[in-house]
Amino acid sequence: MSVATIDIEHIQMFILVFVRVTAMLSLLPVLGSQNIPVQLKAGFAFLLSVLVFPLATLDYAGQTTLALPLFVVSIIKETFVGIVIGFATTFLFAAVQFAGLLIDRQMGFALVRLVDPTTQQAVTFSGQFQLVLFTMVFLLMNGHYFLILAIQKSFELIPLLGVQVPAGNLAAFFSGMVANVFVLAIRLAAPVFVVLVLSTLGLAVVARTVPQINIFFVGLPLKIGLGIITTFIALPVITNIFKAMTHNLIEDIWRLLHLMA
Repeated sequence: MSVATIDIEHIQMFILVFVRVTAMLSLLPVLGSQNIPVQLKAGFAFLLSVLVFPLATLDYAGQTTLALPLFVVSIIKETFVGIVIGFATTFLFAAVQFAGLLIDRQMGFALVRLVDPTTQQAVTFSGQFQLVLFTMVFLLMNGHYFLILAIQKSFELIPLLGVQVPAGNLAAFFSGMVANVFVLAIRLAAPVFVVLVLSTLGLAVVARTVPQINIFFVGLPLKIGLGIITTFIALPVITNIFKAMTHNLIEDIWRLLHLMA
């Protein structure tokens, strides 16, 4: 085998590694934040690609180099692998924001929106608070190290061009994660949501018994105050749920990697 052939093989493999790593980083929470400059993310992706390159193997019938059409298809496949794995990590963060939306609808903040600096998207007040809290818990539990480890493990379990895409199993996996988003959102919002619903029922009783009271002017600040106070009282419970969510995320990503291997 000539030096030129070896060089072409290594260059092709490194490009495929870089494509998968970049696709994953673009969707990973925290590491893929839009607050991080593109140049820094590209440099980080390049560094990770260099580190995991020795683990990469090419699974294509014993061939070492790829023809141009097959190489283009390979880039698309590796992009798909990176996007699928990265996308799977975003569901828990979506659950946290959805829980905040449920709370804000009861607090009277349904139309209030903040701009999330990490995604440049409009988010709710409670959703942003819980998202920041979850991110802190995630980092304290070394979740960012796990994400980097997931990138490494993806090359150990899924060779380049060796991804298996069982459509039925993959659809079932993501369907379960979508259902889990709603379950987790309800669990996170439950303490505040229940208190606010009970306060709404109480205000309805007051409005019927004392019609002279302007319930709108009394109820709005009351529900906001109750929502904030209950949120802080429930912080230990919410934090424990966040810890369990982080552990579940690790298990889900391992399961996804083995599913695609």
